[in-house]
Amino acid sequence: MLAVFAVLMLLGSTASAASAYDNALSMANLSVSPNPVIAGGHATIRFQLYNSFGFWLYSLNLQPTGSYPLLNVSPLNSTQIGQLNGGLNTSYRTYTIAIPNSTPSGVYNITFKATYYVLGSAGTVIATSSMPVSIYVQNKPAIKVVAISPQPPALYAGHNQTIQLAVVNTGYGTARNVSVTISGQGINLLSSVTTFFISNLTQGSTVNEPVLIAAQNSGYASILANVAYSSSNFKQHFSSVQSLNLSVASAAQFNITSSSGSLGVGATDVPVNFRITNMGTSTAQQVQLSLQTTYPITPVASTAYIGNLSAGGSTNVTFLVSIDTSGVSGNYPVTVYEQWKQPNGAVNQQFSGSNNYFVKVGNTGNSLTPIIIVIVIVIVVVVVYRFRKQIANRQKQKK
Repeated sequence: MLAVFAVLMLLGSTASAASAYDNALSMANLSVSPNPVIAGGHATIRFQLYNSFGFWLYSLNLQPTGSYPLLNVSPLNSTQIGQLNGGLNTSYRTYTIAIPNSTPSGVYNITFKATYYVLGSAGTVIATSSMPVSIYVQNKPAIKVVAISPQPPALYAGHNQTIQLAVVNTGYGTARNVSVTISGQGINLLSSVTTFFISNLTQGSTVNEPVLIAAQNSGYASILANVAYSSSNFKQHFSSVQSLNLSVASAAQFNITSSSGSLGVGATDVPVNFRITNMGTSTAQQVQLSLQTTYPITPVASTAYIGNLSAGGSTNVTFLVSIDTSGVSGNYPVTVYEQWKQPNGAVNQQFSGSNNYFVKVGNTGNSLTPIIIVIVIVIVVVVVYRFRKQIANRQKQKK
């Protein structure tokens, strides 16, 4: 029992004495090269050890520690140094750390933990020193351009449509002065702006840019994106050419011609005739046409229905209109709106389009105004003729 008690007393004195000898070591002439280090490269840490105690330490073991993504990927072995005298140790310690490509930009700490023995007044004790080293990692940004809505039923031949281009930073560093210039292959770019500039795009960030395009033929088309950007410290510059493939589906496309003549002022319920032709590559289903006019033309029956109109097919459509009696002769604009569905569209997807024309309004047609004028003139002539004849007869009778 006395022996056990003595051991416990010794351990207690050792534990209490250990804190007095902690943090004896520090780093001198520390260098980290390069700093910052580019992710995917290597960082070299070089230093000397300084023993602040006036006596030597022995059984010194030096172990670098750290968290993911640095040391958990490329752990460093501990170093058994042994005895270390007081003051500055002349030997340099060198450690090289591999920085994974996926390491986000930021400051990371590597701690060198030293464990050693000290012969103190109460006997031999174990003590530790912790020496942190900061490493700044600069990762590469990576800019990718993708089309958010390029696939049918969003993109159809013969129609102007807006798609969203997403400029995404898929890398692990911030991108500066991002410039994206686009051009089309197999499509026409209708947007007035074809170059986008983003001053700052952080890791994982996305900026959407709308682009108005027209694809004339079904099949495949593409957008070429020329991309240029810099790293967050403007010391690295990157560029790439990316191709965004687009799928263009077939679609109905209407060509409408007017076959009506001049409409008379004051005419009512007169027909306006159009010839409808499907110039596209898909059947148009459940076609509905509507007519919109301006003064002095007023629609009476402004809606027409067509069951199906196959690609290349044609049909005639008639609308009824009236012309205001105070109207003035001239050409007046009218618009025909089309709505339809397609076999390759979604169940509830509605397609639409429009065509603009001019309808001639004149003093002909069903108007009664010219006839009335002629009748009035004839009556006036007859009355004048009879009046003059009566005067002539009276003069003869007097003679």
